[in-house]
Amino acid sequence: MKNNTSIRFRTGLYFIVSFIALACMTILFSCKKTAEKATEKIIEKSMGDDANVDIDDQKIVMETEEGTFTSDATVRSWPKEIPNEIPEFKFGKISNLSTQVMDEGKGWTFIFEEVGKNAMDDYKKLLKDKGFKVSSISMPGGQGQVTGEMGKTIVAMMAGENMATLNVSIEK
Repeated sequence: MKNNTSIRFRTGLYFIVSFIALACMTILFSCKKTAEKATEKIIEKSMGDDANVDIDDQKIVMETEEGTFTSDATVRSWPKEIPNEIPEFKFGKISNLSTQVMDEGKGWTFIFEEVGKNAMDDYKKLLKDKGFKVSSISMPGGQGQVTGEMGKTIVAMMAGENMATLNVSIEK
């Protein structure tokens, strides 16, 4: 009989602990969603109510009359919609990708981590090999800037301290 009571007690205890854990997770999730919605409203108001903002965990989407801006910290690969004439940057890990879609064109801005010291020179060579007119400013330690232009496409990269940003802009 004592053993049966002990089992019922443990089962009841597991049920209570599980219920409390589920309740805490629900509260935390609803607080996070409430904070996201409040932030969305603040951004929309600051942009004159002409914006629609959607924040979902690590992704933000803003739509205005001028176009759509998306920032996504979950993207880890080079987007397929970037034209093949733009060389893929393979010298670091993507930590964030922002896209801009406007009437005038489209753009992508990457933030890379774990970028090697030769990344700027290596990417400069790739741009030249693809036919871009390239200009650059170099500093010690692999830091600096590279800009490539070809037609209505501009690619700009800034590198330093194991990080890099890469901006690709294509005018219509």
